Amino acid sequence: MADITLRNIRVVHNQRAILNISNQKIHCHSITGVIGANGSGKTTLLKVIAGLIHQPNFDLVNPYKEIFMVLHQTPMIKMSVYHNLRLLKDVYPSLTNDRIEQVMQEFQLDHLNQQPATKLSAGEKQRLALARACLMDAKLVLLDEPTASLDPASTLLIESKIVELSNTGINFLMASHDFAQVKRVCHDVVFIADGQIQEQSPTKLFFTSPQTPAAQHFIARHI
Repeated sequence: MADITLRNIRVVHNQRAILNISNQKIHCHSITGVIGANGSGKTTLLKVIAGLIHQPNFDLVNPYKEIFMVLHQTPMIKMSVYHNLRLLKDVYPSLTNDRIEQVMQEFQLDHLNQQPATKLSAGEKQRLALARACLMDAKLVLLDEPTASLDPASTLLIESKIVELSNTGINFLMASHDFAQVKRVCHDVVFIADGQIQEQSPTKLFFTSPQTPAAQHFIARHI
């Protein structure tokens, strides 16, 4: 387990502070859910940690050298499923074709190997994105609503792969509006309100005994 330290993190859009963190640590262990109302700053937080949003005054200490982010709608290269994964060999020369084929089987993509990646269903695209993270040996994977709009079967399949990967030592920060999902798969919760991290605690404790007024109000409204 390693902490991500955020200091002087302020992101403003249209004169509104989307994220405003003066000094905070996020404890990453296995699968951590990031929850909060729409517009609370969940996705922005993930993008800051991933380095997709950066400002000179940001003070971000991230011990994870290999980071991968799966967006809510993951863009795909206009190539086959197989070649979307094989492209990683340009960055990771030790990656073998056998390993790529093994991961395709693990993520139930082998029968789609010649399918254009842009033509995949939403669930298939998310499986492909997670397969990329697996091949990259990412130590921290950031997930932004990874199962939003997916059918129940696809949702459970994605969740099972996330749990499997976490058991291999990969840590996840997962933004989600699905509280049932957070309870199923997340060990800990980071709660954000008004662009600030209000509370961090084990998942069961957060949902049964929230400590801050903001968290208590949020749970009372949504559960």
